[in-house]
Amino acid sequence: MKGRRTCQTCKHFRQHYVKWGEDDYQKCGSGHCVYPRLKPRRNETKACQYYSPAEKTEDG
Repeated sequence: MKGRRTCQTCKHFRQHYVKWGEDDYQKCGSGHCVYPRLKPRRNETKACQYYSPAEKTEDG
């Protein structure tokens, strides 16, 4: 997935999760974009003109 400009690799994308059991959360295939307004998005949606690469974190 490196080098691909998708919503999932954008800093404006917020991942959605599904709760499994007491304390387990799993990523689902969607989320939302917060810039310039709130919009529902799928992880692999082609990035829009507001794309900005997400900063790397310890877990991914």
